[in-house]
Amino acid sequence: MFTRWMFYQRRGYIWQRANHHALICNALERVFNGETKRLIINIPPRYSKTEIAVVNFIAWAMGCVPDCEFIHASYSATLAVNNSVQIRNLVQHEEYRAIFPDLALASESSHHWKTTAGGVMYATGTGGTITGFGAGKHRKGFGGAIILDDLHKADEARSEVRRQNVIDWFQNTLESRKNSPDTPIVVIMQRLHENDIAGWLLDGGNGEEWEHLCLPAIQCVEINNVVYTFGFCLKTRLSSYPALSRMSIDTGNPLCS
Repeated sequence: MFTRWMFYQRRGYIWQRANHHALICNALERVFNGETKRLIINIPPRYSKTEIAVVNFIAWAMGCVPDCEFIHASYSATLAVNNSVQIRNLVQHEEYRAIFPDLALASESSHHWKTTAGGVMYATGTGGTITGFGAGKHRKGFGGAIILDDLHKADEARSEVRRQNVIDWFQNTLESRKNSPDTPIVVIMQRLHENDIAGWLLDGGNGEEWEHLCLPAIQCVEINNVVYTFGFCLKTRLSSYPALSRMSIDTGNPLCS
């Protein structure tokens, strides 16, 4: 409801709802409620993943808990900072303030801003420095999170060296930025390679168990060693089945994952 309402207020037109939106929101609510500490959401691009899981989730969580601390990263620092600006602008919107009147900003930098209650938002790109910043709180209840949106650049994901660079940065830099062992980490991304960061984590790469929400563009099922496609898992307002098939061939990514 929050996402739909604020989307309309900011954009001026109605949010086109789809079943997968509710699945993403439910998973993020489990993170906020402390039921999930490690979450991976795999979903194709252009299906509202950043709007829901980055912009609106962080804004909503800060409204509920004004002193929470977030670190947000994407493959591009420019994209991460743009998301940070969108969150900052959202929390300053008059309709947002009508919902969360207690939240106010203490600073308004694009990549790093704070609330008057001590909340923090810090945005960076994959490989960037995060020295001096942390996410989450040493306490019971939600205190912030690390939100990672597409850590791999699509045209670099076939390079083993570049994939490993992302994994090394996650291990050596990002994981040490948790202010508490219980600080949640959310990874939301399209799958680009079987050994991308999502695949590495799901295979136990960092030694933790991850809740996995997989939302392929087309749902597949195997019966007697034959794979059948039986419809859309997602609301494909942008693509028909033939178009998705061509995209799969062009990018080398399977339709069913």
